[in-house]
Amino acid sequence: MKNFLTLASVCAIALASCNKDTVTPTGDFNAGLPSKPQKHLPVDVDGLITQNFLSKDTVWLIDGISFVRPGQTLEIQEGTYLTTGTLKPYTNGGATVNIGGVLVVPKTAKIDAEGTAAEPIVFTSPKATGRAAGDFGGLVLLGQAPTNRTTPPVIEGIPQPIGVDVTYGGNISADDSGILKYVRIEFAGFNLTPDNEINGLTLGGVGSGTVLSHIQVSWGRDDAFEFFGGTVNADHLVALSTDDDDFDFDFGYTGTIEYALSLKDPNSTNSTSGSSSDSNGLESDNDGTGSAASPKTQPTLKNFTFLGINNSTTAATKLKFGNRWRRASAMTITRSIIAGYGTGVSFESITAAGSTFSDNVVHGYTTAITGTPTPANYTGNSTSTAATANSYLLLGSPTANPFYQTAASGTTSYNPLILRPTASSPAYGNGTTTYKGAFQPGVAAWTQGWTQFSPKTY
Repeated sequence: MKNFLTLASVCAIALASCNKDTVTPTGDFNAGLPSKPQKHLPVDVDGLITQNFLSKDTVWLIDGISFVRPGQTLEIQEGTYLTTGTLKPYTNGGATVNIGGVLVVPKTAKIDAEGTAAEPIVFTSPKATGRAAGDFGGLVLLGQAPTNRTTPPVIEGIPQPIGVDVTYGGNISADDSGILKYVRIEFAGFNLTPDNEINGLTLGGVGSGTVLSHIQVSWGRDDAFEFFGGTVNADHLVALSTDDDDFDFDFGYTGTIEYALSLKDPNSTNSTSGSSSDSNGLESDNDGTGSAASPKTQPTLKNFTFLGINNSTTAATKLKFGNRWRRASAMTITRSIIAGYGTGVSFESITAAGSTFSDNVVHGYTTAITGTPTPANYTGNSTSTAATANSYLLLGSPTANPFYQTAASGTTSYNPLILRPTASSPAYGNGTTTYKGAFQPGVAAWTQGWTQFSPKTY
């Protein structure tokens, strides 16, 4: 299926901001796995992988929880598909749980998964139809970079004991867990116990020597990207239709992320707390108790686009906050768009000193920004409580809805990436160096070719 990054009809309305971005990616991205031989990823009795190269001529099945052997590097060829194999039983707290499709890169191990825009590496559901969140387990990277825990914690979502060290953290800021580039992770997630889940991409104590670039996490059961401490930087990330938070920071994460897209979906499931939605574009905590532990959780985020739902009634039911900064976390977030939620940004018991929230465009159907204290550097922000998010944002065209609007049809027909500001948008800036959001006006979207935005069947 063609992956349209703009629609010609909308470009006709907004010629000033649209380029010709229609592309046809390599492979059949909407029909599940390609028609290739399938092979179970070879592992020993402890689940340690015994093969260090995975070729694209095979669809690789991940049985249970499989681990890259510490001290080794697992290389995955561009264009390779990996999916869930055999579910395996694990004992956790006296109960037996069946898990499959989980790939863990422990401390001192590395992953070399470098796809291309034409041939991304894809972790996805094994089903041809009826694919759903939780069909695949997830990808977990563990490193030796600093966290704010006094002893190395065990990563969440993995049963204990398991026979392989799944703790993370240390004092090696530049620790190297390998490379993930042009990678998609789809239909992931496993809830071991409440608040103890496997996410699409889980990062525990991952260091700045690791490369994370051009990664999409879609249709996940829990969070898309979760960072537990660490110093790893990242760029060009996409979170699509996840159940819980698109970006989650905890335990002293201090890296920088540039150019990222967060899109919510009225047809996906959403997490709840009590009887209300707890699904956020971003959630950040210093730790679960809001302590002053050091290093402080303080991600640096530049040119993000957080979009909820372009319908106030649906957004009120399905979503919580565009950004939720709480429990003594700090922040630096600049030149970003946050819109399509009842409340755009909520500051809750944050560390204001040293925090920056500047030059952002924020929309909320009820409240754009709430909470005190506000960050020390709180300047240049534009806010609105317009009836529809796009009537304020003016992305693509004032008459086009460039992101999810309603859930009435049961499946969403989505116009994927008309997300660049028009010249009339408050996010436009000068159109070159001061625009807000993940996509520069008049420039081809960096998502073209390797991402997948076609709706699945619910």
